[in-house]
Amino acid sequence: MADATTGIVEQDAGGLPQLNVIEDGTYTNQIAWLVLTFALLYIVVSRMIVPKVTDVMGEREEKIAGDLDDAARLQKEAEEVRASYEKAIAQARAGAQETIQKAKDAAQADIAKAQAKLDAKIAANSAEAEARIDAAKTDALASLDEIATDVAADMIAKLSGADPSAADVKKAVATAITAKGA
Repeated sequence: MADATTGIVEQDAGGLPQLNVIEDGTYTNQIAWLVLTFALLYIVVSRMIVPKVTDVMGEREEKIAGDLDDAARLQKEAEEVRASYEKAIAQARAGAQETIQKAKDAAQADIAKAQAKLDAKIAANSAEAEARIDAAKTDALASLDEIATDVAADMIAKLSGADPSAADVKKAVATAITAKGA
């Protein structure tokens, strides 16, 4: 079993045969097991694992392509919605401008009507006032002879102490007014 001089333990013929090295120093037994294991592993991987991975990758690519298509479609829809929104905003602004213009026009028309009524009222009041002034002027001028006669009679009476006749005072006032008017 163990060599006392070298300390190497001899192996029995039992144990793992794949680890038994042939006495000529080659590892043919281990190489054969390596090739056999690699071939078996290759077959299992190529027949079972690779198809599943390929299917998963294909599904993933399809999902990504579908998601990209959905994103492009949604982006196009968003752009259409944005365009319709901008169109609606433009129409609303135009409608608001039209409404504002109509309100301005209506206000201007109302102002013009009110101004016309006011001008007519002012003209009527002005004509009426002028008529009253003319009437007052005529009345004042008509009574001016009488007032002047009364004032002249009072002045003569106070200044001279004499009491002149109304006819003489009236005649003198009329002569003075005629001379002043010419």
